[in-house]
Amino acid sequence: MEKLFRVGAASLGPADDGPACALARAERAVEALAGAGAGLVVLPELFAVPYAAAEDPGRRPYPAEPLDGPTAAWAVGVASRLGVPILFGMALSPGGPGKPFNAAVLARPEGTAEAIALKIHLPPAAPGDRFGEADHFAPGPGRIGAVPVGPIRLAALVCYDRRFPECWRAAAAAGADVVAVPVAGPAPGDPDGIFLAELRTHARANAVYAVSAARSGTETVTGRAVRHDGDTVAVGPDGAVVAGPGPAVLAGIDPARLALASERNPTARRLRPLIPQRS
Repeated sequence: MEKLFRVGAASLGPADDGPACALARAERAVEALAGAGAGLVVLPELFAVPYAAAEDPGRRPYPAEPLDGPTAAWAVGVASRLGVPILFGMALSPGGPGKPFNAAVLARPEGTAEAIALKIHLPPAAPGDRFGEADHFAPGPGRIGAVPVGPIRLAALVCYDRRFPECWRAAAAAGADVVAVPVAGPAPGDPDGIFLAELRTHARANAVYAVSAARSGTETVTGRAVRHDGDTVAVGPDGAVVAGPGPAVLAGIDPARLALASERNPTARRLRPLIPQRS
């Protein structure tokens, strides 16, 4: 039987103790997943810095970096050493004036780093807060694509973008086999179980694997408790959970399962154009 390509994902956090410690934790997680056979490792959104979207961006801006900055250089170095691509979240400098992007960056063992997704939908301030992600980041252009990684095609939806069915449709239309969802938080208004329900619904509706990597723990460095409460989990193209939730997951991407899910897809092949109608 042909060996399946495996995608790993790790929970990381909190990031109160600085980027050096965050990168060291991430490196250990990537090493463990690579050692277990992962051909790709997914890390969480903005994993190396505290989540500070509720803070005043004039006083606590996100440390934006270019694609040849220290975080991407670290990821390229680890990917090259282990021979495994790494998808991770960072604040990406726009290359000029303006707010950074909330990016998902793919570091390859060949020594390159590429932003494969820029967060399109930015959550507003939560109830009781003055600031939200829209105050810290610029929205990415409304484009979603998929890139080859080994035998699969990979798309990424950064955290809140997972809420929008159109994003999943676009990823599937771009030929994605796997949709990675790097996640931070918090989402205190969410009902229990809604995060996993979203992933299962969208994976099944679009016949793709969904693999999330969520930040974990509670950060207090900003002076308030920021709890990260997403799941690190892998969902198959039929909507069934194939790994996790847990601190780390490893999922085999089965071409036969993808083909069968596409053939039996309950919605995508039956979708008809809808015309809004107001009375």
